[in-house]
Amino acid sequence: MPVISPELCTQCLKCVNDCPSEAIEIKSWNIDASCIHCGHCVAVCPEKAVQPDFGSIVPLVDSNIQLEDFIHLTASVRSCRRYKSKSIPKELLDMLVENIKNYPSASNKRSLKVTIVQTPEKIQLLNDMTQETLMKAFKLISGKVVGGILNVIAPNLGIKQLRAYMKKHAERNKTMKQQICYEAPVVMLFHGPAGKFGMVKDDAVIWATNTTLLAKTMGLGSCFIGFIVKAMEKNKTMRQTFHIPENHQVFAALTIGYPKVMYVNEVSRKAPEVSVL
Repeated sequence: MPVISPELCTQCLKCVNDCPSEAIEIKSWNIDASCIHCGHCVAVCPEKAVQPDFGSIVPLVDSNIQLEDFIHLTASVRSCRRYKSKSIPKELLDMLVENIKNYPSASNKRSLKVTIVQTPEKIQLLNDMTQETLMKAFKLISGKVVGGILNVIAPNLGIKQLRAYMKKHAERNKTMKQQICYEAPVVMLFHGPAGKFGMVKDDAVIWATNTTLLAKTMGLGSCFIGFIVKAMEKNKTMRQTFHIPENHQVFAALTIGYPKVMYVNEVSRKAPEVSVL
């Protein structure tokens, strides 16, 4: 729970007015149990009179990032599927993880955890187990019995396309070492408690997306690997192999490394449909 230091507090009421849960009673310098631990009171206090749950207060500096800079940054982030045989320095990897604490969350529980896979043997195992799990699922779905039923009740599923993809995937696997992890030096797994009512999946998407942006500023490429997420969901042995807690689910997976290819053009993408009410 944040704590107010009476000797520093000037009772300017900035923390009171900005508290989303109205948890602060400034006359008694008390923060009650309705606090959602968002940190706004710490961030808004000019006197540094509100101490955070943990850690220290770090003054913010004015950002000099211009609008066009951010637009160019986001336009330059593309899925990287070709990596150099070059490891990521520990200090950069530590920074990628350390900065996650600054990213917003869909809820303030922040129960998400990150597992980093970085030894070549473990990454190859992750690749192979993912591929094996998905190929089993593909074969089941595209089989004559299940596939025939799906063609009737869900024709838009694209069984023909799935079978064609399976065939091409199997052919590529004869010559490619990794079709899932792309021989990246690092794979980051974002996982947390599974449940119907939590927002851990949303947090994973937020944190992983911001990680791709920070990685880009370091000269690193990244790629969301949905196949790993799906395989982890289906394969209990796989979760155990990579020490994912029993009650956890992997919600996002990123490959990260130095890209072999540099993209020099912005690609036009369809903008979302917007309704204004």
